[in-house]
Amino acid sequence: MSIPVYVVTGFLDSGKTTFLNILLNRRDWKDIRILIIQFETGEEVFQSQNGNCHKISFPKKVLEQQPKQIISQINGYLQSHEEELDEIWIEWNGVVPFSELQSMFLDPSLRFLCKIQKTVHIADAANIENLLGRTGGALLEQIANSDFVVLRNVSVAVTYKRIRRLLNGINPGVDIYDIKEYDDLYKQLFRKKENPVNFFFAALVFIVAIHIMVKPILEIFQIPVNTIINVFLGIILQAIPFLLIGVLLSSAIQVFVPQSVIERRFPKSIGIGMLVAILAGFCLPVCDCASIPVFRSLVKKGIPLPVAITFMTASPVINPVVILSTYYAFSGDLNIVIGRVALGIIASFIIGFVFAIRPPKGHVLSGGGLDRLMCSCGCYEDIESITTFKGKVRLFIRHSQAEFFNVGKYLVIGSFVASVFQIFGTGLFTTAQSGAGLALSIIIMMVMSFVLSLCSSSDAIVARSFSMQFPMGAIMGFLVFGPMMDIKNVMMLSSGFSKRFIGKLLYTMFIVCFAVVFILYGLGVM
Repeated sequence: MSIPVYVVTGFLDSGKTTFLNILLNRRDWKDIRILIIQFETGEEVFQSQNGNCHKISFPKKVLEQQPKQIISQINGYLQSHEEELDEIWIEWNGVVPFSELQSMFLDPSLRFLCKIQKTVHIADAANIENLLGRTGGALLEQIANSDFVVLRNVSVAVTYKRIRRLLNGINPGVDIYDIKEYDDLYKQLFRKKENPVNFFFAALVFIVAIHIMVKPILEIFQIPVNTIINVFLGIILQAIPFLLIGVLLSSAIQVFVPQSVIERRFPKSIGIGMLVAILAGFCLPVCDCASIPVFRSLVKKGIPLPVAITFMTASPVINPVVILSTYYAFSGDLNIVIGRVALGIIASFIIGFVFAIRPPKGHVLSGGGLDRLMCSCGCYEDIESITTFKGKVRLFIRHSQAEFFNVGKYLVIGSFVASVFQIFGTGLFTTAQSGAGLALSIIIMMVMSFVLSLCSSSDAIVARSFSMQFPMGAIMGFLVFGPMMDIKNVMMLSSGFSKRFIGKLLYTMFIVCFAVVFILYGLGVM
């Protein structure tokens, strides 16, 4: 059985040794045999008051130049004292990335002897904001990999709330404690982790139980529960394969395409870059569900925002899968297929151009300037130092998993909301069409496309069903705006972008799509 390892991270002088002195010298720990491994030594010295702790230290120079020697020394100690140890506590160096510690404990000579269980990050609330802005990726990585964050020097409630928001932006859902809350932290530290498989089945049983209990009550109010569930499952089953494609493509860009290649090869002109984005959107079979992760990856890699927006808005409208589905849905009518592609390209260019001449204020990514440094999987721009193919593949898999679950939860929420609207909203929209002119008909169909949140690979079939009630201009508004933005896309964007940017993007897309469709169909051009 492997020895559990607990890690304490934090920047220089954050109070890691003080934390260990207080926590490990509790009276109820006097019978626990502990090995302390220090990769950093400060003014304070760890002292075992119960005599149950043995300590070994490694200077930063050895850590940087001879990691294999450290692994060998720890292995030798564990081999000779394995039966005498209950736990290992590590005080990690404050300026070294956490991934280096993970690499050491994944070495074959250590991974069967001990395993990292929990990580605690110690942060000085008075300085954390300044440190994050000027210490590179090591501190960010330590926070992102922490199970708990312990704050010291917390004096003002407003500051505490701001720091919590900052830390949750780096590590969503991380447990945060004041330095005075040792008892709560102590209980959480040794709470066993929930097995993901057990948790999944427990959640599934809970949902089924709730469904069985609540369904009769909802049916009394004539709410079609089964229909909503069927529509929800239909949206999810359509969207997940394309989301997976987008996630894999996004991860490949993030991991395998170096920043230097993008800077050197990508067109410097925004106009030419937008043309390249249109071409990429035409060539890639990317649904609207897949375009969001790719869009975020392009922004993080430094592609100009107008170019990335052009790709995101064009690809779900003009890619080969959408073209074929539109051709099939409208019985081979090439005028509708060409019209959809042409309007999609025109609208995408204009939307990109709007963001070129009026760029959004503030940070676009939800993590602000910090989000340019880090990925959802906890990796940072120094991942380009990983040069081996095996290392890249491992990082690609890790990034894909994190991205899929990060975006996927928003897809589930958005799909459920859309399924409810599909059941209750469609009749309202079609009733509103009665006697409406072209402009109002286009608006109704655009709003309907937003609410229904159909996958762009199959929305043409639904659009065809409305062709007897709405003019072709309104149908085209449905086919152009819907793939660019709908409820589930808004939810997916919220996983990585600021609310202000999403609001501006939604407003711009709606106005541009309406104007393009209304003008061209109103003038009889199409």
